[in-house]
Amino acid sequence: MVGMEIRHLQSFVVAAEEESFTRAGEILGLSQAAVSQHVAAMEKQLRAGLFKRGPKSVSLTDTGRRVYDHARRILDLVDEINQTAGQETTDVTGTLRIASSSVPSEWLLPELLVKFREVCPEVDESVTVSDSGAAIRAVESGMANVGLVGELPRAASLCAKSIAQDELMLVVSSDHAFVKGSRIAADDLIDEPIIVRESESGSRRCVEKALAKVGLSAGDLRVAMEVNSNDAIRAAVETGVGVSFLSIHANAREIRDNRLIPIEIEGFRAVRDLYLISDPQRLPSQVTRAFLAFVEDWRHTSGRLPRISNGAE
Repeated sequence: MVGMEIRHLQSFVVAAEEESFTRAGEILGLSQAAVSQHVAAMEKQLRAGLFKRGPKSVSLTDTGRRVYDHARRILDLVDEINQTAGQETTDVTGTLRIASSSVPSEWLLPELLVKFREVCPEVDESVTVSDSGAAIRAVESGMANVGLVGELPRAASLCAKSIAQDELMLVVSSDHAFVKGSRIAADDLIDEPIIVRESESGSRRCVEKALAKVGLSAGDLRVAMEVNSNDAIRAAVETGVGVSFLSIHANAREIRDNRLIPIEIEGFRAVRDLYLISDPQRLPSQVTRAFLAFVEDWRHTSGRLPRISNGAE
């Protein structure tokens, strides 16, 4: 990348992250044409296509993904130099890119960010919410500085620290027949229409492992819907479309208001760790270092992040 201009790298990186030249221009204060020209200049210099152009979005080519990895590191390093060299203040500024799975984004991440902003008020956050699999890939690829996920990443290259625990329980509507008893047997689920998360969801995998321990496999269940949105699942359960397994922390308000009724299943318990993940092989920006240090301190001293007792630790 010798001789390549920083502004070209900025346009390329933001376009890659937003999957749009137009959106990149809005963020950088440039026209869509200017972003296109910057990317075209890089492609000419590298003699390779960096993007696949679609009618409404763009996506990185294989070469583009490799170039993005290096470009992101360069911009993070430039940002670190600008923030530290010759400054009279140690204030941390910049953007923290966070990839989160859905459950942590609903209750854990907001709590963390409120406290983090007290420490680093000049930092902006860019949050992408998906499932655990997609969030892990975002950190692996460098599209996100850190991630919050509901399962341990398989990639040995990533650093994962447990910072809280979550419990998933069967929830039903207030007029469901299950509400009449104190608990149900695992076999009672077999004929129930169940709403599940998508296959890459950490929540779904946690529930399937817990069900296997009480003798039920995924094939034993009558899956009525597969949904990639917890909000949609909540609404479907409340209206009686089916039953589902949801986080007791993310749905505390609905449970308190009796809009969702948690049901105990004999022998069943689905408890999982929630992890903060990062890639130690990448040069962390000042903002990333500040957030990782903040969470480490929070984890050891606050005592406020919930951990499930009863032998779940």
